[in-house]
Amino acid sequence: MIELLQARLQQQDCGIYQDDQYFSYAELIHQAARQAANFSAGQVVVLVGENSLSLVRALLAAWWAGCTPVCLPPPARMQQAGPYEDFLRTTLAQLGCTGGWCDSRLISRLPGQWRPLPLPEQEDPAAAGIDAELAYIQFSSGTTLEPRATRLSHANLMHNLEAIARQLPGQRTAHSCVSWLPLYHDMGLVGCLLSAIYAPGSLNLMTPLQFALRPDSWLQTISRRRATISVAPNFALEQVLQRATAEDLDLSSLQMLLLGSETIRPESLRAFYERYRDQGLNRESLRPVYGLAENTLAVTFSSGPKILGFELPGQIGEPVRTGQRQLVSLGEPVWGVEVSVCDQTGEPLPEAHLGCIRVSGPSLAANLMTPYDTGDLGFMWENELYFVTRQKDVLVYHGRKHDPEVVEQLVLPFESAAVQEDDRAFCLVERPRRGEAPPLEELQRFLSQAPLPVQAVWVESGWLPRTSSGKISRFKARQKHVAL
Repeated sequence: MIELLQARLQQQDCGIYQDDQYFSYAELIHQAARQAANFSAGQVVVLVGENSLSLVRALLAAWWAGCTPVCLPPPARMQQAGPYEDFLRTTLAQLGCTGGWCDSRLISRLPGQWRPLPLPEQEDPAAAGIDAELAYIQFSSGTTLEPRATRLSHANLMHNLEAIARQLPGQRTAHSCVSWLPLYHDMGLVGCLLSAIYAPGSLNLMTPLQFALRPDSWLQTISRRRATISVAPNFALEQVLQRATAEDLDLSSLQMLLLGSETIRPESLRAFYERYRDQGLNRESLRPVYGLAENTLAVTFSSGPKILGFELPGQIGEPVRTGQRQLVSLGEPVWGVEVSVCDQTGEPLPEAHLGCIRVSGPSLAANLMTPYDTGDLGFMWENELYFVTRQKDVLVYHGRKHDPEVVEQLVLPFESAAVQEDDRAFCLVERPRRGEAPPLEELQRFLSQAPLPVQAVWVESGWLPRTSSGKISRFKARQKHVAL
């Protein structure tokens, strides 16, 4: 990272925009070098805050000083104060820290010892340190389990950044990205901020709150800045389709809209394209991808939206055939990354067989067993990866395994989580924030189409637990339901 920052010290022609502010990489790195004196080489530096130029400078300062930064979500992104404080205490204990640096407005809300961002600057830039052993520590968002730490080396990070850069069309330096994804998430940190610095290209940094309050602002920024790249989860497409109203857009500059972090729904892809094709959106710019923090980020990239129909088996190791269930291709492995689909003993399966997705290569965290079992189920079809579900979320009935998403899609547009308690399956459905909820009997009638018996349960709006990246956690929803 220090070599990368030194290489960008003279980079005046690209940098980071936020609202009305702009700083070239040269300016940001010079400022970070003056802040690096706040850190001692070899430290683990914990940073808590929303996307801001102050947070970016703190990250760069930590790397410049030879430290290992850790970005954690602020409490505004978690639902309740008690669980957040438990999460933060547990996380700090794992890191051997008692506190860190945070937005000044958060100091009184965080357990432990905290100092405010922005960091104080010394008059002269500090000399660059020596890279810490670890480039950074990434905490998983906690979709299926409690968040856990992934320790990434500089070699892991540089390999994955190069693998991502090789996917960029045309000249690497000709790109600009718009992102509201949080910097404590691997897609926001590696896929947006660090990929922009690595290319190098410019980054238009928004906050998750800006997107949440007004999804239009994301597309308007792409249009105004003539951005070529953006990144988003599936729920962002659905939020735009439900709430955005802006029509005066020009999305013709967008060459890659990378879609990942959660299951990409065929209907979301189709509806988003149909909505914005007249505003210049190129269908081939929609690029579903697959990645995970344990592999730094990128695992597969698609070359465009490909949707095929399949008949999925009920057991791992059985063949997949063409059928009615539509799935989105996540593309082929990126440079240097190997993907295999295996049975439960780890033996590789032939193409078109349902199995456990495993990953290996130079981007994989060195402390993990290789090939690494991602915990996801999927299959390869014509050399491309198709994701089905997470193993720990699978619903089992009479020995057959069922994807919870098949159940949840029956109650759209309501937010829901299909979970299992002993031998019974439940679909926990949030009441809508606006309008009246249909009677439970009607909800149950929708669920009668499920491939297994499922009991409908209404829960209050906001009841379903979310991860730090905004996804519904079926694991925590099941825990919460059982506790009732």
